[in-house]
Amino acid sequence: AVGLASLALFALDRGHALLDFSRFHFGTLPAGDYPRLRLTFLNANLACNYLTVSLMLLFAARQADWVGAPIFHLLLGPLLITAAATISPGLGGVALAIGLWSWLLLRERRSAAARLLLAAGTITALAFVLAMAVTPLLHPTAPFLIQVPLIDSTLAPSGRLMIWIDAARNFAAEPFLGRGIGADSVAVRYLDPSGNLQHLSDAHNVFLSIAVQSGIVGLAALLALIGHVLWRTLPLRLPATPAGLVRLAAGLGLLNGLVYQGLGGSFEDSRHLWFALGLLLASSRIERRATTS
Repeated sequence: AVGLASLALFALDRGHALLDFSRFHFGTLPAGDYPRLRLTFLNANLACNYLTVSLMLLFAARQADWVGAPIFHLLLGPLLITAAATISPGLGGVALAIGLWSWLLLRERRSAAARLLLAAGTITALAFVLAMAVTPLLHPTAPFLIQVPLIDSTLAPSGRLMIWIDAARNFAAEPFLGRGIGADSVAVRYLDPSGNLQHLSDAHNVFLSIAVQSGIVGLAALLALIGHVLWRTLPLRLPATPAGLVRLAAGLGLLNGLVYQGLGGSFEDSRHLWFALGLLLASSRIERRATTS
């Protein structure tokens, strides 16, 4: 509702107070006459991450027949429109979620469309990862440039790539226990396309953020948690029970939001991801009890 209202107000009344609340700055995007929304979140990337997890749960609710087709489409349309308005790297995760769930729905029919949708979602997700790392905008804060011989082009490291490099150095300097929880992961200066000199201290990557703050110990704990989530989520097929559908959707949403989108954002403190973990564990237990009874 906030997203749709903000888009309507951007077209009708750009001075409205709601836009001061729901709009987000352009960040690494070129400044222009378009809205970028954060909704009720701290930033646009976190909003997109939340909507990705919500999308997976909406798919499960439809498959379990908890919501009918009209309600499903009434929720799906605004969710996708609002996610697009965040203009976030997390949109690669939205494409991946749609492709993967479509493949799960259609794989029983051995449909070529299922493989095509999965391939399209995967390629889109990989393209967003590449877009996070490099930029055609040659900013003066770039420590080096990248020559691309096949297309005779020059690219600069993005703000994120500069941050990742600095975070990796800081992790290598204190690898065992890290700098301490809550400590700044990096100290990077980046001149964004809007001409603002940003002083960045967040790792913009879940794995590097935890590695710098809590070292190998914390990173091992994160990897163990991801392994456990993966174990509970597999195999990739649509379960017959509502509890199984929630387990699959929560697991895929958690892996998407924490692992894939975690490549470009430090989302380890996001409450909705821990809520998804709770759904995964609870639905797994319900499903197991139903099987054994």
